[in-house]
Amino acid sequence: MAERHVTLRDVAQVLGVSAGTVSRALRDDPRISPATRARVARAAEQLGYVPNAVARSLAVRASSILGLVIPNVTDPLHGQIVTAFEQRAVAAGYTVILASGLGDPAREQRALRLFAAQRVDGVALVGSILDQRTVQALVEPTPAVSVAGEHLALASPRASSPRGSVRVDDAAGMQAAVRHLLAVGRARIAYVGGPNVASNVIRREAAAQALRQALGDGRLRAFAGDWDVWRAPGPLAARIAAERPQALLCFDDKLAIALLDALRDHGLQVPRDLAVVGFDDIPFAALSNPRLTTVARPAAEMGRLAVEMLLEALASGEPPPSRTLPVRLVVRESSAPAARAVDTPPRA
Repeated sequence: MAERHVTLRDVAQVLGVSAGTVSRALRDDPRISPATRARVARAAEQLGYVPNAVARSLAVRASSILGLVIPNVTDPLHGQIVTAFEQRAVAAGYTVILASGLGDPAREQRALRLFAAQRVDGVALVGSILDQRTVQALVEPTPAVSVAGEHLALASPRASSPRGSVRVDDAAGMQAAVRHLLAVGRARIAYVGGPNVASNVIRREAAAQALRQALGDGRLRAFAGDWDVWRAPGPLAARIAAERPQALLCFDDKLAIALLDALRDHGLQVPRDLAVVGFDDIPFAALSNPRLTTVARPAAEMGRLAVEMLLEALASGEPPPSRTLPVRLVVRESSAPAARAVDTPPRA
């Protein structure tokens, strides 16, 4: 049997650093400290690591390109993230290549392989359902940053955000929404869920916990949703009309806005008959009829911060610490107090 060659990852594992750090140290990258470069060189020699001459000759050339994977190019929130990401990348001298994953792990992995083949300098993934280990294995030694990762493992109460990740405080946002609804007299609250991803689980559980804490025996009614509900919300609206909760907490604004019209078709007026709250604060939330109360995620800051973290990783050779950004509740007409709720005029 042929003897197994020692790889960059083998050297990195012995030293307890990333393969990216080993790669840069062996290229005498000035961004890696002299002490670290010397330590890596000694370990590589002791292990018998022999670099691939062709790969090494290519690696010394930076592409000045960043790769960005997003779930859907038509999503308003993702559009805001992409715009801010590209603006910050261009300001730093980089070009951005964009790929759409469509919530499909196979598509996301193909995009990452493409970026690796193009030798991009860094990769960011928005709303990815891949775990961090899979991502890093596909792009190593290129640094990768996760923005609002959706792998279900991240929904575990014991889960901690991996280094190099940008998240928002979904739980705090949903808890604020519950407190607001209770304050305006809406105690029978239902959660209308989205796809089976981390943020959906976190938001649903946070809403349930906030209701229990406020009412003691309060129970959150949950309506299951999926990607198709946004296109055909009628059946879901019929179920809601039959059960008549006082308020709906929706997984996101697209779902909430779709339900506004569907509920009207079933004889329910928002906010007279029930309140509706979304999540994200996409531009259409302020234009809906009635205007939508929602939890605002800092989309532009998420995009800019992803580039900043990639730049930090390129400079240090290490993934930067994770960041959790705050959210804020934006109160509009769709959650007016029950006693003062007025009829919403139908659209012409």
